[in-house]
Amino acid sequence: MERLVHIDALRGGASILLIVHVVALPLLTEPGSSPAIDLWLVATLWLLFGCGFLVPAALHAGGNDGRGFAIRRLLRLLPVYLLAVLLTAVLLPSLPAWLPGVTSRYPGMAFEAVSAYGALPPLLLFYGLCLLLHALGLLHSVSLRAGCALVLLAAALLLALTQQLIDRTLPVTLPLVLSLMFFASLRYEVQHETSSYARRRAREYARYTLRVYLLVLPVIFVAGWARDGSAQQAAWPGQLLGYAVAVALFLLFTGRLRLRAPLLIWFGSLSCSLYLLLPAMQRLGQLLTQTLGLSGSLAASASAVFGLALAITAALLCRRLLEHPLMRAGNRLTGQRDVLPLGRLHSR
Repeated sequence: MERLVHIDALRGGASILLIVHVVALPLLTEPGSSPAIDLWLVATLWLLFGCGFLVPAALHAGGNDGRGFAIRRLLRLLPVYLLAVLLTAVLLPSLPAWLPGVTSRYPGMAFEAVSAYGALPPLLLFYGLCLLLHALGLLHSVSLRAGCALVLLAAALLLALTQQLIDRTLPVTLPLVLSLMFFASLRYEVQHETSSYARRRAREYARYTLRVYLLVLPVIFVAGWARDGSAQQAAWPGQLLGYAVAVALFLLFTGRLRLRAPLLIWFGSLSCSLYLLLPAMQRLGQLLTQTLGLSGSLAASASAVFGLALAITAALLCRRLLEHPLMRAGNRLTGQRDVLPLGRLHSR
């Protein structure tokens, strides 16, 4: 399966949002204030939607070799993740070491899977569900994936309503994010299916599922977040807006306005490493600034610049020294041919 340039560019857009959230916003906003839209949430959702868009198609294109898919994914993700875990443990001891890529914890909002625990739990669960459906010979079915999206959406709604009844925090958004990833997988057939009938059928399922989201999503957020006397009561409108913006722009950027800027494509190639390493590298930039004895606004600016430079450098090194060699090793091990380089795809 060849790389899709606009999905790499979407990941690059996510990387830039991560950088803006971690590097630029602390310099531009008052301490303790937060923007109306959580850029880190939007960026993480885009990274997950990109996986949802590609993974079922990649499994289907690879035939029945689900084992080969798992090997290639583990060889690509695990070494960078373990490196990020080590750096997080050393540089950010206040965060659990197994949560690289999480900038902060939201007390009272543990059910917000992406913000509280990062992208890894929904990503691994999505891989597992796709591999299970692939083993059963059902993953190619657009109607079944649309059904999975709606069932998981219903599970999120049930958890949100249950949370109101028992007054306990439940992982409301974990099934919600998985549902949206299955919805993202429908977009692949809408855009890239060779049969016009199959594209039209996928478009109908996607439109129907999107209408259900428009009806159910606000109910989930109101029921899951708006509890009297809790910090969630003020936070849920921003979280709902973040999800709505992420979905709307994903539909736009995989439809009428496909991103193809070379800079975005380049950042997209670094997106996984940047996501995992950026918080730790930003902390390392702060330590470097303290070592130089800088203070005031100059210290904040220098810390941001150092952190960004360290994060991009670390991501480039990971890409060259870990991801590329291990991806080639995984392709050889599983008999998978190499995908076309991004430069060749962009030049078409």
